[in-house]
Amino acid sequence: MMELLSPAGSREALRAAVNNGADAVYMGGSAFNARRFAANFTNADLLDALDYCHARGVKAYVTLNILTLDREFSEAAKYAAFLCNAGVDAVIIQDMGLAAFLRREIPELPLHASTQMGIHSPEGANAVYAMGMERVVLAREVPLCGIADIRAASPIELEAFAHGALCMSFSGGCLLSSMAGERSGNRGTCAQPCRKPMAIDRAPGREDYALSLGDLCMIEHLKDMEEAGVSCIKLEGRMKRAEYVAVITRAYRETLDGADRQTIALHKKDMLDMFDRGGGCTGYFYGDNAKTGWIAKSDSSKELIVNAARTYEKDTRRQKIDLVLNMHRGCPAELTMTCRDVSVSVHGDVVQQAQKEQDAQRYAAQVLKLGDTPFYGDSCETNVDKWAFLPMSSVNALRRDCAEQLENALKVRREINELQLDKIKNIPAENTAITAIVSTAEQAVAAFESGADEVALEPWEYSSEMFAGLAEYRKNAKLLISLPAVIISGEEREKIKSICSSGLVDGAIAANMGQLELIKEFPLKIAGTQMNTLNAHTVKAYGEMGFDRVTLSLELTRPQLRDISGVGTAVSVYGRTQLMQLRHCTLREQKGCQNCKGEVGIMKDEAGREFPLRNIRQADGCLLRLLNCLPTDIIDLYNELPLPEGIQLAFYDESPEMVSERIKAAIAAREGKAVAAAANATRGHWNRPVD
Repeated sequence: MMELLSPAGSREALRAAVNNGADAVYMGGSAFNARRFAANFTNADLLDALDYCHARGVKAYVTLNILTLDREFSEAAKYAAFLCNAGVDAVIIQDMGLAAFLRREIPELPLHASTQMGIHSPEGANAVYAMGMERVVLAREVPLCGIADIRAASPIELEAFAHGALCMSFSGGCLLSSMAGERSGNRGTCAQPCRKPMAIDRAPGREDYALSLGDLCMIEHLKDMEEAGVSCIKLEGRMKRAEYVAVITRAYRETLDGADRQTIALHKKDMLDMFDRGGGCTGYFYGDNAKTGWIAKSDSSKELIVNAARTYEKDTRRQKIDLVLNMHRGCPAELTMTCRDVSVSVHGDVVQQAQKEQDAQRYAAQVLKLGDTPFYGDSCETNVDKWAFLPMSSVNALRRDCAEQLENALKVRREINELQLDKIKNIPAENTAITAIVSTAEQAVAAFESGADEVALEPWEYSSEMFAGLAEYRKNAKLLISLPAVIISGEEREKIKSICSSGLVDGAIAANMGQLELIKEFPLKIAGTQMNTLNAHTVKAYGEMGFDRVTLSLELTRPQLRDISGVGTAVSVYGRTQLMQLRHCTLREQKGCQNCKGEVGIMKDEAGREFPLRNIRQADGCLLRLLNCLPTDIIDLYNELPLPEGIQLAFYDESPEMVSERIKAAIAAREGKAVAAAANATRGHWNRPVD
């Protein structure tokens, strides 16, 4: 049966999850987790929470699922060491550098790949498995058929969301909150601007929520998830109240245990009454069933809330144990309790001579009175002399002592070696290549003719013909393929794989680690900005995986870029930031498919800002990119950084003339000349650190 994993954003929510049947819970500490505005747990609280769960047979996973900066890396590593010592069943992790470090330095610590890693393909699952991950939390956009493909190709455990909020953007690929207000979803402080009014090609009205998706509800389809290969179903909600956690956990517990349709329907009504955004949908599991335009509401009655709270007023969760009582005259009484593979034996008072024959079952019944302990037993094996006597007060003391020692024995504590954390020094590169990422053949020609060293094509539809048409320009510069952030369809992967093996291109820019398998034969393999590199350890990790150059995150400031850039790195110096990667097309939802060829429309917000939407047509539908309202331009500030091996300029709706102008500016900056920034551009995070 699939594991049921419930959210625990507070101590009350933890108790609600455990007492309503969760097999496991996930929670966050006071730092380094993607729900920093939840109540969360201090280190002391975590120790108590872990012991509470383990005494009741519930696994506990702790989120370490944000990207870490270099200055934070040491503390994040020490925190992971604390979690390992404390006995956490796994940490859920996003940062590739931290994951590689922990696997090397703390092999005892189980790791789960966060959904923020954006794993959605067999290659991605195998990549994190090769790193030593035990489980991957799949991207929400993976359909059931895609899960089955991953299950068939990889031995890693698969976890999938079954209930709760759906992010509009592909997990780990959203920079909207970051660019709009320095609150980064990759750092646990997302302000959720997607839930505010937005509309396509017009100013939004009060009812326009073009980026706000309805919630997921798979309670009626759990058998399909299990048959596809899901090992664990995850319920979202660490920011929600404990009563909500109680209701959804009990609903999914009883459904997994075989509840009938009528009971499931009643549970679904209670869940939607407690919290509802859109009535619940099947998300992407059967194809795109998501819908936008929803805001949250709650119609929960006082009775529903009170009844939910009652389910965890007292701790009712118990583990079954086996008991053996030995009582022989003249010897200390002995009681043994066994829970799964853990046994403890306790000796009590010396057994006395009875005045009359004793009933062994009377003593057995007494030791089975386990009261408010986290244990229960159906029977007790007795080895009791007929003439053995022990006062019931002594029997009670024996039972209490044994139960307490068993609970202590179930606590998990580990001893690990001292961490070896060396600072990675960045070394300026001797030469810096200028890479232009373009969307059209006309832009590509302009980039080649303007002197770019590498031109990476990321077209609205991938085809060998487009790459073949640029063959003559490869004499003086390299032609690369820039891969889209998301390639779910096997047919689409095969098409791109065919281009990669055709001899038409000289290298590639990947958007996630699973794509390394597609491009492994190229002499130049670049990790793109979507791969979220915020620290030197991630640069090192990607290099060890096989990437030749790693593009640093767009969320880094000048000092942070300065501390990392150099050999093996690239820095983006121009282009509209891809704020979101969308698998759901809100335009198609409103008007039907418009057969878009690169340009989809303009998303407008309440402030009047205009965000271009650009599509990439794929075999299973389009991938849309929501672009920033202004391009970022730091070409004129290039010389304030140690020399990276590459600088990147990304072009989407720019004219060939604009492509040429900015590339020539980059060449001049590389030569040490003063240049001007583009008009109507932003500095991005150059001087604006993310929270």
